Amino acid sequence: MKSIRLFGVMMLLAFTTIAGAQDVSENLDGKYATELLKPGTMVPDFTLKSLSGEVMNFKNDIPDGYVVLDFWASWCGDCRKDMPEMRELANKYLFGGVDFVGISFDTDSVKWKNCVQDIYKLPGFHFSELKKWKETQFSKDYHISWLPTMYLINPDRTVNLATVEVSKLAKRLAELKDSGQLEKYRLKMPEYTGGIDALVSFLSQNLKYPNACEKAGVEAKVFVRFCVDKDGNISDARINGYKQISVPSYKTNLTEDQRNSIEQQCCQLFEQEALRVVEKMPRWKPGQRAGKNVKVQYVLPINFKFH
Repeated sequence: MKSIRLFGVMMLLAFTTIAGAQDVSENLDGKYATELLKPGTMVPDFTLKSLSGEVMNFKNDIPDGYVVLDFWASWCGDCRKDMPEMRELANKYLFGGVDFVGISFDTDSVKWKNCVQDIYKLPGFHFSELKKWKETQFSKDYHISWLPTMYLINPDRTVNLATVEVSKLAKRLAELKDSGQLEKYRLKMPEYTGGIDALVSFLSQNLKYPNACEKAGVEAKVFVRFCVDKDGNISDARINGYKQISVPSYKTNLTEDQRNSIEQQCCQLFEQEALRVVEKMPRWKPGQRAGKNVKVQYVLPINFKFH
């Protein structure tokens, strides 16, 4: 396969700013979280079509363990501000015993999908009724009066924490991790049948270097995100990003526009080929949590490189 004498003052100012921010933060739950479901309350169940088009039931199809329910919308400024931290939390805890479920109040499926997959690249499960906020069953069942709102759900599907502050969610997750309560639900990742050597062999035999990219001398590493379901089947494959894609520097006769054109063309060709090969893969050995097979998102890097 081608394969930092004002220091004391600055510290005081910084402390004052932080303390002030904490006071404001603490008031948010006092204003907007008083009607949320209380700790210990059994959360309402739901069955809904996910972003990938799969109909899923919360209590039956979301793996055993802790769950973060994140209520948000792409048109919500505070939600967008919190997205980088939410993504960081998901990437930190997703395989350590916590699932992340995004519930959007978007009415436009294209904007919703673009926000999840392209702009913020949010891991986890994602659902939406594609209705206006106040018209959704979610807003009624979960008493949502502010966005974003976050619930941390216990393994028995009762409320552990209800908040509108991502900092409090991060603190509680850290406490659970430090106390060892997440360990039982740590995720065992899915594996390609036969192991890594068999996967490399499959890619070597099936990956075809796009002719136009080969002639232009373009190389790339493409990251493909897909789901491995409870039975090991591959679904919902999509491009998750690139590490590098560029026309070789030795091609000095090309204008900048020509280089950009070649890179865009190869980008599309690499995407198509990477997705084709991933969708062609045979069944994997499913991921497991607490001894049960579970659906897992997986990111696979695919190299298009000359030997």
